[in-house]
Amino acid sequence: MEQREIDKGPERLFIAIRLPEQLRDALGQRCRRLASELKFSKWVHAEDYHITLQFLGDTAPEKIPALIEALKTATTGFPPFELSLQNWGTFGPASSPRVLWGGITGDLLPLHDLQRVVTSATLPLGFATEERKYSPHITLARKYKGDSPYSSEQLQALQSTELSTDNKVENVPWTVDSLVIFVTRMHKSPMYEVVENISFL
Repeated sequence: MEQREIDKGPERLFIAIRLPEQLRDALGQRCRRLASELKFSKWVHAEDYHITLQFLGDTAPEKIPALIEALKTATTGFPPFELSLQNWGTFGPASSPRVLWGGITGDLLPLHDLQRVVTSATLPLGFATEERKYSPHITLARKYKGDSPYSSEQLQALQSTELSTDNKVENVPWTVDSLVIFVTRMHKSPMYEVVENISFL
């Protein structure tokens, strides 16, 4: 893949697994319907759905080529594996959560192995690993702003209705055979731009 032109200033980067287009579209449609009932300040654009592997932060442009090469070397031949979207949940106070997320199921051991491979590959380049336990998920919305307290029971009821009326998004497996380096473009929508797609094959 041809690498895009790198800006002169630091780039706010992270490494992630991107959801396949068909699942992004179906999940985006689901979220747009739920947004009228679940009052969050910001719903994530469907093109931005991903599973974070490592947040890198502000990165000098001259470090990006070495980062790409390190990830290519570390993941070449990594066995593809399958994931699917499962339960939904929240982070933050139960009555006013800060994040609504989609949970991940499937081949979780390879997913955790991949996360360790990625963080090991970036460590010599000066990128630190987060101390908190790795918790893979897909961020769907941020900052609950409803007039009444947030209710997980309402989410469950809405999800039950959706399951009977739309294309199913839960438990639909997809194959993970690549990762991406994203750069964040604040105040844009979609907000994440692909710097490089790195295939395991």
